[in-house]
Amino acid sequence: MLYICGDSYGIADPDSNIKPWHSDLNAINLCKNCASNLYISKQVDTAIQNEASFIIILFTSIMRQEWKGTFFTFNAIENSPAKFSDAQIATLKSYYVDFFELDNEIYKNQCIIESTLQKLVDSNIPFLFDQGGFEHPKHGATNKYFSNYDQYRSKYCLWDYGDTVDKSPMFHITDQNIHNQLADYYATNCTRI
Repeated sequence: MLYICGDSYGIADPDSNIKPWHSDLNAINLCKNCASNLYISKQVDTAIQNEASFIIILFTSIMRQEWKGTFFTFNAIENSPAKFSDAQIATLKSYYVDFFELDNEIYKNQCIIESTLQKLVDSNIPFLFDQGGFEHPKHGATNKYFSNYDQYRSKYCLWDYGDTVDKSPMFHITDQNIHNQLADYYATNCTRI
């Protein structure tokens, strides 16, 4: 069975007229809105434990965090799936301004992603990964990451096509042609087991 693990780029949006790329793939979709790379790693653990036949992984931005079973993004706390009180929002913003260390967060997420990729290699389950929002050029990043795993890298980075400022559709890509290309690409490549 095909599994999809990741953030909002892999979720459905019942209010959208756009048919998302993953909708025709016969897959178990574990993607969650605002999922952190740590949570995506846990999704991959589930797929491995369930003996997936192929896994698609969509990694995400370092700005994502977990809290009591839900997630939030530091740069959009007010719009989080986690329903924070005004006092909690103020505390989180204060933490972000006063204590958040960007270099350490990049390194931590790099370690999480590398560990997840190696776990996949060790599992012998075929997979493709999308670096997604991790150090994406939209955020000013210029470094290349995970080159040891390039043979498993998807030719598409969904963050290249998405608009995360607009809240609709929830999966961020508004061009149906891109969704069609993604669906064809993954349908073709996930059957090469």
